[in-house]
Amino acid sequence: MSKECINRGVKMECMRILNMYDNDLSKIIGCSLVSLFAITPKLDKLNLGNCSLSCVIISDMIKECIKRGVKMECMEDISISGNDLSKMSGCSLALLFAITPKLETLYLSNCSLSGVVINDMSKECINRGVKMECMRILNMYDNDLSKIIGCSLVSLFAITPKLDKLNLGNCSLSCVIISDMIKECINRGVKMECMKHFDMYGNKMSGHSLASLFAIS
Repeated sequence: MSKECINRGVKMECMRILNMYDNDLSKIIGCSLVSLFAITPKLDKLNLGNCSLSCVIISDMIKECIKRGVKMECMEDISISGNDLSKMSGCSLALLFAITPKLETLYLSNCSLSGVVINDMSKECINRGVKMECMRILNMYDNDLSKIIGCSLVSLFAITPKLDKLNLGNCSLSCVIISDMIKECINRGVKMECMKHFDMYGNKMSGHSLASLFAIS
């Protein structure tokens, strides 16, 4: 479809919302997704949840966007929940943010993301000077983030200054991780000024950690 639209010069100029939730896109190639973005220049909401997408497909898509200079300038809301991103690199996620400068909402729940990936992503964003200035909602519910370090979470807050809703529920976070995060926030003077809704249900939290968390949000 994408190839045929390009060949015929067809553009969906008015397309704003595209929902492909719960389809088997396991054999799609990253190049086709980039062509789709090129013919939908005003697309602002994309749902690719539960589409059997692999980290290879997503990574190839991001690389192709960078290579062709394609930016999703109008994109505000992306869902890639329910796909297997277990082998996704932190660099690819950082580049995703770089090509979606107006992104406000990102759903990454139940994606088999690891704490190591988020550590690498946060570090890569800092190194590249990437900030998610418009990001307001970040949902990473139901991923195993047991290997995330507190410092990475603080860096995540630093690059999302307008974040007001964060879901880290059921992410295998320990009270040690949360305590380290809070200490790092205090040491670096990072406050979650805009945070209104912070979900951490299904994790191990201590009363002390909770009290300290209230102090920085």
